[in-house]
Amino acid sequence: MYSDYRQRHVSVTALRPGDTLEYKTVTRIVTPLAAGHFWYEHRFPKGVVVNEDRLEIDVPKAREIKLKTPARKPEIQDTGERRIYTWVVKDIRPDRDKDEDRDDDEVGPDVQLTTFADWKQLAQWYAKLQGERMAVEEGVQHKADELTKGADTPAEKARRLYDFVARNIRYVSLSFGIGRYQPHAASDVLQSGYGDCKDKHTLLSAMLRAERIQSYPVLIHSARKLDPDVPSPAQFDHVITAARVGSGSGLTWLDTTTEVAPYGLILYQLRNRQAVLASNDTDGGLQRTPADSPVKSSAHFTIDGKFTDFGALDATVEYTAQGDRDFPMRAGFRQVPQARWKDFVRVLSTSWGFAGDVDQVELDSIEDTAKPFHLKYHLHQDRYFTVPSMSVNFRPVPSLGVRAVTSSAKSKEPIEIGPAGDMEYRVRLEFPENYSVHTPLAVKMSRDYGEYSSSYSLTKGVLEGERKLTVKLNELPASRRADYDSFRNVTRSDENQVLTASILAPSGTNLASASTKIVGTPAELHKAGVKALQSKDYRSAVDLLKRAVDQDSNLKEGWYDLGQAYSGINNHADAIRAFRKEIELDPNHKSANGDLAMELQQSGHGEEAIVAYRKQLEIVPFEKSTHKNLGMLMAQLGRDADARTELEVAASIPPDDPETKLSLAQIYTKLGEKAKAEELLKGLTGSSSSDSSTDIFAAALAPNIDPVQTENDARQVLYDIGEQFDSGDYDRLGPSAFSSMRLVALAWSRIGWSKFLRGETLDAMQFMNAAWLLSQSGTVANRLGQVLEKQGQREKARQMYAFAIVAGGSAVADSRERLAKASGESATKDAAPAAADLVQSRTVKLVSLTAKSASAKFNLVFDSSPRPERAEFVEGDEALRSASAQLREKDFPVKFPDVSSVKIVRRAQLTCTASACTIELLPIEATQAAAGHAASVK
Repeated sequence: MYSDYRQRHVSVTALRPGDTLEYKTVTRIVTPLAAGHFWYEHRFPKGVVVNEDRLEIDVPKAREIKLKTPARKPEIQDTGERRIYTWVVKDIRPDRDKDEDRDDDEVGPDVQLTTFADWKQLAQWYAKLQGERMAVEEGVQHKADELTKGADTPAEKARRLYDFVARNIRYVSLSFGIGRYQPHAASDVLQSGYGDCKDKHTLLSAMLRAERIQSYPVLIHSARKLDPDVPSPAQFDHVITAARVGSGSGLTWLDTTTEVAPYGLILYQLRNRQAVLASNDTDGGLQRTPADSPVKSSAHFTIDGKFTDFGALDATVEYTAQGDRDFPMRAGFRQVPQARWKDFVRVLSTSWGFAGDVDQVELDSIEDTAKPFHLKYHLHQDRYFTVPSMSVNFRPVPSLGVRAVTSSAKSKEPIEIGPAGDMEYRVRLEFPENYSVHTPLAVKMSRDYGEYSSSYSLTKGVLEGERKLTVKLNELPASRRADYDSFRNVTRSDENQVLTASILAPSGTNLASASTKIVGTPAELHKAGVKALQSKDYRSAVDLLKRAVDQDSNLKEGWYDLGQAYSGINNHADAIRAFRKEIELDPNHKSANGDLAMELQQSGHGEEAIVAYRKQLEIVPFEKSTHKNLGMLMAQLGRDADARTELEVAASIPPDDPETKLSLAQIYTKLGEKAKAEELLKGLTGSSSSDSSTDIFAAALAPNIDPVQTENDARQVLYDIGEQFDSGDYDRLGPSAFSSMRLVALAWSRIGWSKFLRGETLDAMQFMNAAWLLSQSGTVANRLGQVLEKQGQREKARQMYAFAIVAGGSAVADSRERLAKASGESATKDAAPAAADLVQSRTVKLVSLTAKSASAKFNLVFDSSPRPERAEFVEGDEALRSASAQLREKDFPVKFPDVSSVKIVRRAQLTCTASACTIELLPIEATQAAAGHAASVK
């Protein structure tokens, strides 16, 4: 923005907390914005703490004004020839005064005042103000004639003039002139090549006048709905053009500010809105802009691609759009220098779900708005999938983005669902023979206001899919909101469906065959190994990095990266050797000691791990993860004072980490420092009770919680944990990955319980069931039983109460009462078989994997699916190490209540006889206890 405003800065020194700073400003308007008129509007603070807000408006008593103040009536005092209106608002509090059901644009200002008698009078004022700058001077006339030469009709002349002003006069916000209302002269705008909305209108209007075409300025607001009761210039922040092209024709609406919108198209947010057409003739006054676009809105996306045996993707992508879907694309490219269009296309492609390298970009002229927008490019990604992979998923068709309702649930105004138009996205993807692909379910739905469908077919390795959306109306009556919300929820659920695939090593190759084909210098092998490591292709990374260090044992970072690769395949012994070799070469390596410590800890060498952690802290003193890991190890070893020291340092280093807070709260409780424990627990459980450290679910799932705050806090915890999965912090499945599961279960249960208290029982059941399967907490089982009982599922509720009794915890007595009431019999009788049923519920049966009895422990990682994406042998009979492949093909009792970055990490016990095998998901508490034991046994 360019402005002739000036700022004055005043330094106030020696202020202390508790001081009150008062200041007073006086604004004097010397030149009236509109001779003989004034206007004003005010909004009282909302959502902030304010002790007092006082507004006084002092006007001539004899002057007739229009005053609208619907929520707060003023105190009126007459003094001589003056009349004073006073409003006083006191003790504003965010939790009491914010109106969550209405937004400011919907409610409007609290106070509106104007001296304009009606909209006609206001229209005449602005017509005069703007008309003074519309002189058709010689330069303007000459340019208009030049542009319209050869044009046969007024419409063609208007189109050419509109295109020139829209594209060649660059928009810039200018606040010079009379109160930012009066534009610059048309000749000045033409000469400078810059202007704001009113300047661009003025030039267009002058050029149209030069060609004998009548046009008018139209005052409108880009977001706020006009209040017809108050004819005030304060209600506008934008100027567009209405032209009468040809005798007897209606108005053609134009907005040159957009620069690349087609002729006759004004943006959707400006359509079907009341605005003021500024004119002295009969057209002047309130008018409503057209509801529909003169250009049909549509978007078509296609991708035609092919995957290679080793997971690379090559594809051609095309996107065509017109109408309301056209403008955002043109505007985006116009704001980016042409030299960087390839980068912009790469960002676009990623947003559509297809990240990778972009080339061969073909873009039709973004300034030729008479034709649809058209983009075409080639996409390549070396490792779209990791090969082999037993379970991968992706969304083959981009989201269509069905519009959400933003108005309040209490609003009686029509709900916006437009703009009307069609969207069609198609994909064609070829998969090699080593891919086994499973398509999502088809969806089809039709309403009077719109249609939605998605479908997929897979024939001879070729996937063809499409997703279509037709919106027939721009708005619906408020009474149809529930129906539309249901329609949108179905589309969102469909868009969350994923295509799943298992990918075998290509025929005739072993697991590392792709990497063995790569040859080169140690540096080249190292680079390829790091890329495989980043793609989580750990076996290929081991092969490449081992060959690199075999050729050059002093290769910089080579042993460290090899250690990470060994860690990725759960080979702790070789990982320890690799990290020690790196430390031998570089004793001050910034990360190697910390990684060595984690491997030692997971291998049961607790004392050696402590030494390595402390060495890491000598090199990097304020590394949050190292303080955290050392503190949690100390806690597992029972060294509470040392654990407190390390965890306090970890907690003081940003960002917030819920796992550190919980561990520290538990240490404080054990050391008798209850006040400190309560402060930490409040943010995690919603309760400051130090008992929460024993049963964190009991306090968190109390009946008197604040549902909104509880859900917000819980989602923040999930976001924080999800970030650690996204960043790869948990990839190596260290102790933190397992201990975080307790917090995931807590967060899911808190969200489920808050939804139950708000009456959203279906959503509540999803979250509570996921939390129960993960936590096996008796308190969670008790609350899930209440949800099921509320839904009328009495038999399932009885079973859950029985599980709650067996699982133990703070809710056992309540569960006994509820079970007895639900069954009409002794709770002991129903609870008796529950212990065996509970173990059975977390157990999966497999075919026999060995000819003799054997057992082993595995780590399982689930990502939005009941089938594990990783199944890694931890310890036990070597004969069962190869069971990983079979485990990745089995469905386990895990649930994800919604889409997020959070993964489920579980330890499982595989037990086999000669006739059959079973695998049991061990309770997360038992897994943590086992980690502590392992850290202390050696």
